[in-house]
Amino acid sequence: MGSRKQTEPHVPAANRDLVAMGIAAAAILMFIGTGGSVLPKAIRGWLGTGPGPDDLLVSAMLLNIALIIFGWRRYVELVAEIEQRKAAEERARELADTDPLTGCLNRRSLPSSAEGLIARCSGTANAVAFVMIDLDNFKQINDLNGHIAGDKVLRETAQRLRAVLPPETLIARLGGDEFACVLPYDAANPSRIDRLTERMIERIAEPVDLSGHSAEITVSIGLASTLHEPFDGISDAQAFLHRADIAMYHAKKRGKNRYYWFEPQMENERRFRNALEAGIRAGLANGEFVPYYEQQIDIETGSLTGFEMLARWNSPRFGLVSPEVFIPVAEDMGVIPLLSEQLIERALEDAKRWDPALTLSVNISPLQLNDPWFAQRMLKLLVKHNFPPQRFEIEITESCLHENVALVRSMILSLRNQGIKISLDDFGTGYSSLAQLRSLPFDRIKIDRSFVSEMGQDGDGSKIVDAIVSLGEGLGMPITAEGIEDDAVLARLRELGQLKGQGYIYGRPETIEQVRERLGALGRLTDNAPDGAETMSKSA
Repeated sequence: MGSRKQTEPHVPAANRDLVAMGIAAAAILMFIGTGGSVLPKAIRGWLGTGPGPDDLLVSAMLLNIALIIFGWRRYVELVAEIEQRKAAEERARELADTDPLTGCLNRRSLPSSAEGLIARCSGTANAVAFVMIDLDNFKQINDLNGHIAGDKVLRETAQRLRAVLPPETLIARLGGDEFACVLPYDAANPSRIDRLTERMIERIAEPVDLSGHSAEITVSIGLASTLHEPFDGISDAQAFLHRADIAMYHAKKRGKNRYYWFEPQMENERRFRNALEAGIRAGLANGEFVPYYEQQIDIETGSLTGFEMLARWNSPRFGLVSPEVFIPVAEDMGVIPLLSEQLIERALEDAKRWDPALTLSVNISPLQLNDPWFAQRMLKLLVKHNFPPQRFEIEITESCLHENVALVRSMILSLRNQGIKISLDDFGTGYSSLAQLRSLPFDRIKIDRSFVSEMGQDGDGSKIVDAIVSLGEGLGMPITAEGIEDDAVLARLRELGQLKGQGYIYGRPETIEQVRERLGALGRLTDNAPDGAETMSKSA
């Protein structure tokens, strides 16, 4: 069978259809011809009124009947085969144009469908709105609950969009956790799109049940419209989708769970963002990120106790860039672990030549605490650079405690078991409970600079600082006050007991060259790096 099919010449289905129908038609004509002669004779012979038909004609007639049956059967089979093929082709087109998980359109099919919608609305009172939707916390849901739960969230999101939006809306899943909607609306009533968008945010935010526990979803949404086409006279659907995408990223940058309409200046911001991302990638490869150091002082004695490492970016294009600019971008890019480890390595090498009594503190991104191997990586760096763990301090922001307390606790215990100290940074800006502070073994609490800076004014800053200091004494945790900038605040802090302090009153963050000059003047530099490898191997 297989070899016969391989050698059989290919005949298009329509041609085979005509051949089979032709055979049946020819057989019917022959049947009429032979039957007109055979049947009367057969009847006369059966009635005994005359001779019967010739045997050859009877055989011809029977052959005609067989050909009619064969031709008709083949025709019916071919029609069925054609219908099956059409259904298969239709199914293939459907699969090519839709997302199999949600049943929405896909990235490939949306632009052409949107072009058709724009064409239908052209010359009418309707404009076309383009809506780009991104689920803010989808990765976390996937990581914590698995991909099956993530698929359920995506299907539920698609269903909720269909429930909120008009039937004529084009809904597409572009990939991952990103959706796009394209819909016509009355150009005289653009506020209708705002109301629909607000409704989408509310509806999608309703909890989704995932195997007995609920997951809450927030979305960032960007909008663009053909109503604002005079910006540059564009008519390409892909260009409008691009604008909505830029507005969506603007919403995400402004705090997520909100929406923005596209404005021309957003495109310039997006270009700047793209330039930053390209610069960060190049900077990582070229070693452009450098540590700066801020002094940490014993407030009571005024003596230097250590330094906090702060990240700076010496960019050939942008100059010296502060961390407030590049750290959020690096976190979104997923390169913050690499950037952080590069800086820590340089800082460890710098600090080896300081007085062994001086400590080194580093800030850790919340994203790094999601890495179960983070503690082991820190230990590996300390061993590599022969740096004693008791001189090394990691600062964790209070907001980290709300992501995954169990993971944070495990991480802190693992780090402390190696001799590394852990500080709770920016205390007072989050929502830490006393139960969390008691259960998480921090070595130090750092009071956020916003409270410290208010201590010299009429306000609640002094009361809050007093309360935090009392809390630290009760829990047996030393306190560091950040952001000390004037003598009045410093004098007030001295009254509160033994605290550490840091801030511009002691000087701005310094390069390693400035730090060496300072320590050299104080006689607190050593030519030989301290031997910490043996200490670390014992603690490990």
